[in-house]
Amino acid sequence: MLKELRVRDLALVAESRVRFGPGLNLLTGETGSGKSLIVDALSLTLGARGGADQVRHGADRATVEGIFESGGAALVLQRELGKRSVARIDGRPASPVQLRELGRSLVALHGQHEHHALLDSDTQTELLDAYGGALEQRAAVAASHAAWVAAAAKVRDLEQLRSRGQREQEYMRWQLDELRTADIRPSEDDQLSAERAAARHSARLAQLGQDAIDALRDDAVARAAAAVRSAAELDPRLSDQASRLDALAEESSDVAAELRRYGEALDSDPGRLEAIESRLAVLDGIKRKFGGTLESAIHERDRLERQLGATKDLEGAVAAAEKERATARADLETAADRLTKARRGAASRMQKAAAAELEGLRLEGARFEIALRPIAEIGPSGAEGAEMMFSANPGEPLQPLARVASGGELARVMLAIKTVGADADRLPTLVFDEVDAGIGGEAAVQVGLRLKALGSRHQVLVVTHLAQIASFADHHLLVEKAPGADGRNVVTVRELTSDEDRARERARMMSGGVTAKAIARAHELLDEARR
Repeated sequence: MLKELRVRDLALVAESRVRFGPGLNLLTGETGSGKSLIVDALSLTLGARGGADQVRHGADRATVEGIFESGGAALVLQRELGKRSVARIDGRPASPVQLRELGRSLVALHGQHEHHALLDSDTQTELLDAYGGALEQRAAVAASHAAWVAAAAKVRDLEQLRSRGQREQEYMRWQLDELRTADIRPSEDDQLSAERAAARHSARLAQLGQDAIDALRDDAVARAAAAVRSAAELDPRLSDQASRLDALAEESSDVAAELRRYGEALDSDPGRLEAIESRLAVLDGIKRKFGGTLESAIHERDRLERQLGATKDLEGAVAAAEKERATARADLETAADRLTKARRGAASRMQKAAAAELEGLRLEGARFEIALRPIAEIGPSGAEGAEMMFSANPGEPLQPLARVASGGELARVMLAIKTVGADADRLPTLVFDEVDAGIGGEAAVQVGLRLKALGSRHQVLVVTHLAQIASFADHHLLVEKAPGADGRNVVTVRELTSDEDRARERARMMSGGVTAKAIARAHELLDEARR
């Protein structure tokens, strides 16, 4: 959910801090007041294109910051525009592309000049699957597709091995023999390098060890332990100190013994350094040939053993792999067929529900259909993609929703789709701009009702010019433009919290003037909306 939007020096906005709440957030204001600037600022935080021409005159840069609540934690998206563009996510450098990717999971923007998430076929397909309760079938297709891809890769590897012929197999056996002869172990080179460092300094290490042993032979700790133990017999309060000194004396003795064994090992094999150097040379050669690390060499050894093991009965292995691939393909086609059937049923139901919504939104004669377009090859998301089709007027052909020209019509279509799919839609915040274009009267009331209903499931932000829609607001934000301290116009945003302030704004929206009659009608609209 969008909690707050902070804007500084963006176009006519000198500085603004807009707080949003759950439910339906309405932005109103006179024509030219700057309502679109607030939506533009939000778009910038979500990775929309921006440039230095959007910076307020006289300022070096513009800053927009959106604060979201996501997964119970705060998430901050920020953009700076100026001589260079800067993007940040939670204070860390990011790119506009990263903002867009993250923004797709946070906000859906619907308006004539915005990026429409629902115009993307993949998004439409996912929404249809969620609406139809087919997400489990979709997951089954993805799992079956992964299994089929793996089985096909296995067949391909074996066929490549068969095509290489005897000479290639002999070369592979030679490589495997070299790796087996080397008898490499994980991290052996690191262990030997440490041992080599010790061997190179064995004389100095032996001397230091002996110095430590000589110091420990002083038995000062043992004498102290004996003295305190005798004292504890006279004063039991010293028992704890006596026990601790006994432990120290025992630990000193153990350390001295270990140091003695360490020194003996250093002296016992004077040729060990030469053996270590020789072994490391072998390991370095292996690493150069097989991937640069012992781990990659071990991986290659295992791979060669598997492949050459398969050549013992290569034809049988290929036949078994082909059978496995055929089974995986059959499973994939069965899973994809189940998903296709679920999508057909969901498309039929969604078309009917959306058609009813469009009629209620005063788009009489409009048609909405969902076409299932087969794709060339079954993929992780199935054998087809959904494409939402729309016709605004009787007699006009259906066209992909992405080609709908009217911003107002498109916003209402989006509203209808979002309304019927509200329970399945996982985007927390929906933004509608121009949703009221070309409507009024009862149609505006119907739009308001649907926006209010959406607000019970999502956070909804709407820019509107209609008092009927504004009456349904949970949070009413007024955008105003007035002269600033320097005489230049600036845009400000404030929330209207009292019924009287809301009524005055609705009165202005209805008649252009705030008269007693208009205010009375505005109160009536609010009462009607509440009912």
